[in-house]
Amino acid sequence: MLAVVLIAAAVSGCGGDDKSDKADSTASTPAAPASPSAEASAETEPAATHQAEPSTLLTLSGSGTKNASAFKAGDEWTLSYTFDCTKAMAAVGGKGNFIVFDKEDKLVNELDKSAKGSTQQHTAGTHQLQIISECEWTVKVTG
Repeated sequence: MLAVVLIAAAVSGCGGDDKSDKADSTASTPAAPASPSAEASAETEPAATHQAEPSTLLTLSGSGTKNASAFKAGDEWTLSYTFDCTKAMAAVGGKGNFIVFDKEDKLVNELDKSAKGSTQQHTAGTHQLQIISECEWTVKVTG
């Protein structure tokens, strides 16, 4: 039955170039129904998954050296940071150091006037950051 409808629809579309014929044939020919397999595919497609926003595990701001409180993170977490050395290091051209350690692992090591960035980490467990800088800085950990 479906094949008959599809053939009829195809044949009715094969007319001359007369615009009035096309308008009449379109108006009198019902649209072909969607095939059962197309309908089944649309119904069985998985719904889009919504990932939750990462939780904030640590937020710090300051200047100079600081040992942060310990935090626990899963396998995937992100360290985002900013630093600005223009005021603190004005006497030497505004460049300063910004270093972030996690225990003995160096996560960030920059020498510049200012910057911002982030670094993905892939180690689950308890972490404790140490920030070493003469500059003003912010640190945020999400995961």
